[in-house]
Amino acid sequence: MNKTTNYIITLVIGLLIAQNIQAQNISWSTPDGFSNAIITIQTTSNQQTRYTNALNYFSNTHATTKQLQDVCFYLNNDQEKYNLCVAAYPNIIDKNNFINIYNSFSSISNAIKLYRDTQAKDELLSIQYNNQLNVEQDINTKFNLLLHQGNILLSANKFDEAITTFLEAKTLKLQDPTPSLKIEEARKWKQELANLNNQQDQNGIKFDAQIQQGDHLLTYNLFDEAIASYEAAMTLKPGDQTAYTRIKEASRRKQEFKDSKVIDPGHEEIVETIEIIKETCFTEESKFSHIMTTIESQSFSRDMKEMAKKQVSKNCLSMDQFKKIVPLFSMDDDKLEMIQFYSDYAEYPDKMYLFRELLTFSSTKKEFDDFLINKE
Repeated sequence: MNKTTNYIITLVIGLLIAQNIQAQNISWSTPDGFSNAIITIQTTSNQQTRYTNALNYFSNTHATTKQLQDVCFYLNNDQEKYNLCVAAYPNIIDKNNFINIYNSFSSISNAIKLYRDTQAKDELLSIQYNNQLNVEQDINTKFNLLLHQGNILLSANKFDEAITTFLEAKTLKLQDPTPSLKIEEARKWKQELANLNNQQDQNGIKFDAQIQQGDHLLTYNLFDEAIASYEAAMTLKPGDQTAYTRIKEASRRKQEFKDSKVIDPGHEEIVETIEIIKETCFTEESKFSHIMTTIESQSFSRDMKEMAKKQVSKNCLSMDQFKKIVPLFSMDDDKLEMIQFYSDYAEYPDKMYLFRELLTFSSTKKEFDDFLINKE
């Protein structure tokens, strides 16, 4: 066995030991635990204290992307958000939703940096370990590579794939207890995520009911009762700004109502409040289906692009609708050109990074990253 192989084995074993020690010290997030954490963050105006409390919580707790988003709302500094997200990433149990955290940054370049240092790094490591496993013959090295590959899959919430990888490692060293412990950990992650999703679904239903009740009470000028309903909603989704916004509005209207009574206490007047809602431009699905057919019917990619650009410029296409148009083009260059064109018409330009996943090659993705950074 050469020195390089020995070094790889030592490095991988060291990483595995460090990860196992860290995993043993990480607790699981609970609704009460997170509520206490975010209340601590909300009730201090000192940014450094907020950041320190957040870092302590997410460095030692398995949590969700939504919880991390809620806390990032109270941090003003993009660098602090980046540091927090990097520290939290290994403990985030819904990695499939981690893309949503990028919208917490004021600069797209910081979001791209976070992606490269978390999800992209995991993807690259996974490819590297696969390549090594395909050629590695030494049992000890292969065993440790399989354990590390399993950890990467587990980190990405690919529970079944992780368990399969740990089982393969187990066949190489039947007496080693590590694979069995990792399999047990993967199954626990899977169950905890299922429990958490179920709890969030239940809380979401209760939250919506409390918000609707508050809105109903507010229409009858029952301000205190409405605020009580909104406060009850806050406990179900700590950090969600909907309830806070409603409380602020209810308090404002309560004060206006009191002021109107002071100005003319002897005159009772019913005032009808008319809320002007800005109409949102959108394209109905029936019309969108016709647009898709029109683009697909073109014989050449040049004609398809020309037709697609015409449709984008004269119709209000949502981001979800345009995501269905991009795959009509087979070449990455054509996809990139269309995404760049659409960015001038997108309803939410700050979320254009979501189209990155539609590109295939890393060179095209980098070109897209540079485009977004230069467009800021």
